[in-house]
Amino acid sequence: MLNVLLIYYEPQPSGQTTHVLSLAQGLDRSRYNVTVVLPANLQHTVQAFRQTGATVVPLPLRKVVWSPSAVSTVTRRIRRQNIDIVHVHSQEAGLMARIVAWMAGARRIIYTPQTIDIRQTRWRWLYVLIERTLASVTDTIISVNEADRNRLIRWGIPPSKVVTIPNGIALDAFAEGSVDARDLRRTLGLDENRPVVMQVGRLSAQKNPLAFVEGAARVVRDRPDVQFALVGEGPLREAVAERIRTLDLDRRVRLLGWREAAFRLMPAADVVSLTSRWEGTPYTLLEAMAWSRPVVATAVNGCPEIVLDGITGLLAPPGDVEAWARCVVRLVSDPALSARMGQQGRRRMEACFSLPAMIECVEKVYVGDPEA
Repeated sequence: MLNVLLIYYEPQPSGQTTHVLSLAQGLDRSRYNVTVVLPANLQHTVQAFRQTGATVVPLPLRKVVWSPSAVSTVTRRIRRQNIDIVHVHSQEAGLMARIVAWMAGARRIIYTPQTIDIRQTRWRWLYVLIERTLASVTDTIISVNEADRNRLIRWGIPPSKVVTIPNGIALDAFAEGSVDARDLRRTLGLDENRPVVMQVGRLSAQKNPLAFVEGAARVVRDRPDVQFALVGEGPLREAVAERIRTLDLDRRVRLLGWREAAFRLMPAADVVSLTSRWEGTPYTLLEAMAWSRPVVATAVNGCPEIVLDGITGLLAPPGDVEAWARCVVRLVSDPALSARMGQQGRRRMEACFSLPAMIECVEKVYVGDPEA
């Protein structure tokens, strides 16, 4: 029996939560004892982890620098629980948690950054230096897409230390026909008879929701019947709301706020969008394709590895709202094409992005299997 400590940080629930929660639920309990360290302010998430049967340790974690109490608590856990594997998730946790784990004498240190881009590009050189330095105390880095794995290697990290394991989801939660799209639209305050373009994601610089709003303004020039829905909260909410008002889109773009299990809203959409400036392997695209919905996404990081352009959806350059709008208009104007792409997306999900496959690969990394 191996003792595994999962550590992650994020300011509010998002794809990182989905990923770590999937691991906590999916790891073979006959082989692994699981403990999870996460921010104490994520109260609902704490409860979700406890329901997996894992030992949960909420701590007052900060984005980069941890308090002395957090450091000492994690150190004691590693030493007293005889932790075999420390698996660190997210860039933010990756700094302090790997240092603490190494100093506490952890036997194996695994790191999944999810994304290797940062908002403040002027500090990219420092971030690259930190990743290269901390790779020396990391046994394996799990990249969630091949493009980022190649970048890590170009940064000077040994290829033998970096493996690609894309995110996966439990497909049994996405039974087509289990949700009435028209009823769901009415529940969300949307017109059941008009096309819906939906984006699920934090209203932050990374997800670039302002590009979604700008693109919506261009779409309605050709298709004034299309309606738009943004699901999520974040620091750009007021800026997004103001831009909606400025562009006179109040009756066309709805801000639906944060919703628990937001993926269950996607059947209300004809097209699911992602306007991100950078990503890893975003769950919102995986979830949309699992619902057999065509997607329009920006061609960043792992997105082209999920979305086969012209087959399971359409890709646009990041920040190119005109190209994004043309993709959306093409799909809402051709329901047969949209349906084919949605069906192809579902088949691709089943073949390449299932949760059991992801768990199996992670477990191989845990035991040092070179075939991971």
